[in-house]
Amino acid sequence: MLNTPTLLMANFMVASLFAVCLGLVSRRERAEGLWQWAAAMASLAACMLLLMFRGRTTDWLAIGAPALLLCATFAQMLDSVARFQQRPAPAWMVWGPLPLTALFSLALVNGLRPGLLPTGLLLVTQLLLVLVFLRRGWQAVPGYGKHFLAMGMLLFTLNMLARPVLLLLGYVNPTVPLASDAIQAAAFLSTMAGVILSGLGVLVMAKDRTDEHNRALALMDELTGLYNRRHTQQTLVRQLAQARRAQRPLAVLMLDVDHFKRVNDTYGHPTGDQVLRELALRILERLRAQDLAGRWGGEEFLVVLPDTDARGAQALAGQLILAIEGRPFLAANGKPLRLTASVGVHVLPAGEAGERDDMISAADRALYLAKERGRNRVEVL
Repeated sequence: MLNTPTLLMANFMVASLFAVCLGLVSRRERAEGLWQWAAAMASLAACMLLLMFRGRTTDWLAIGAPALLLCATFAQMLDSVARFQQRPAPAWMVWGPLPLTALFSLALVNGLRPGLLPTGLLLVTQLLLVLVFLRRGWQAVPGYGKHFLAMGMLLFTLNMLARPVLLLLGYVNPTVPLASDAIQAAAFLSTMAGVILSGLGVLVMAKDRTDEHNRALALMDELTGLYNRRHTQQTLVRQLAQARRAQRPLAVLMLDVDHFKRVNDTYGHPTGDQVLRELALRILERLRAQDLAGRWGGEEFLVVLPDTDARGAQALAGQLILAIEGRPFLAANGKPLRLTASVGVHVLPAGEAGERDDMISAADRALYLAKERGRNRVEVL
């Protein structure tokens, strides 16, 4: 038979180690929830420590305080999951159960059974809220960490549901709280498994989110949110191969803002950055799902248009020019700022072979021609 005080000590050590390790790797200002989970593990470790001395301290320290610490543990778990999803839970939802637990703890101290059921139901409600919040953002969380966390929280929930029921049915003797029996062993082993699974879960979730962010940074232009030059080039190579196989045309647009240097010189770089972000949005608004827009460099943008002939590419280029010219941008001081753009178009007809660099060079030459012929126009090569 497993010794209950030993199991409590093991739970204390595991929770303490998670609290220390998560506290060391987390930053409070980052929206990953690790700091809150570290605090939850610290509360749980303190709860286990007090339970180890049950029978050798006052009833408040042995019964009431552990209930409060357990409530604080689950509150911080809810706070952690909500912060990770960047949708913080209301303070009343997170911390509201704490004063109720304090009230029920008085009943627990004065007589175990009267406060047992409401305390257990309150703790179970907290755990169910954690699961609800986890389920709410399930699709947005990449990787397997969410599965580990869900399994850990289910173990906590089953433990909290079973314990008061078993006490009320007489399967657990409340007068011998540290008795070593199968029920106590199962309870504390499942608690330790829940601590390990949930702790690993939040760590893996934070790691997977960081990896996803790094992958996005490797593909995206940070300023505009469009794809960066490297990914745009790679996409064009793939689209060329697909166009050859499917015998479909492929078009490329090179767009450049006219006299953009004047914007930076007159209004400053913050206004220039704001204009580029807005310009990226206007480009995306007019593209199909299969099209791709990337920032080529500075104020130049490259648009890849699969299955698009010269007529369709020229029509889209005209729409982009009107979208830029027709609605003023806003300078940092709030004043309207009117801009124009020039577009160079190159189309690879269906059935013809082409190379990435040749297509880009042709679109660039067409753009140069548009600039040379007066700007704010479309040229096709």
